[in-house]
Amino acid sequence: MNGMPARLPCDLTDRMPATRPVAGFYVSVRTSARMGESSLVLGPFPDRDTAHAHVPLVRAFVAARHRGGEWWRFSAARVTAPPGRALPAGTLNDLIPAAGDGLAA
Repeated sequence: MNGMPARLPCDLTDRMPATRPVAGFYVSVRTSARMGESSLVLGPFPDRDTAHAHVPLVRAFVAARHRGGEWWRFSAARVTAPPGRALPAGTLNDLIPAAGDGLAA
């Protein structure tokens, strides 16, 4: 080491508080095998099983509104929010009110 550090912490209160990352589960959809991205369409849910249980609801909703939508790839995905930020809302949360009971607070 080349000398003393510029500042020694004399008090631990100036350190950033440790926050645990927040994770949630979503129903996700991919419309094509060529697309490297998927969309978070419903969620967040507290666990993977709850998200997976909502896949048929989302599939039926999309199939009724988009020709060929029943062939899209629907699955459950886990998302971790950056520290200090909230999880995003699914894009269909407001359009599928039947799913509201299972959504995480």
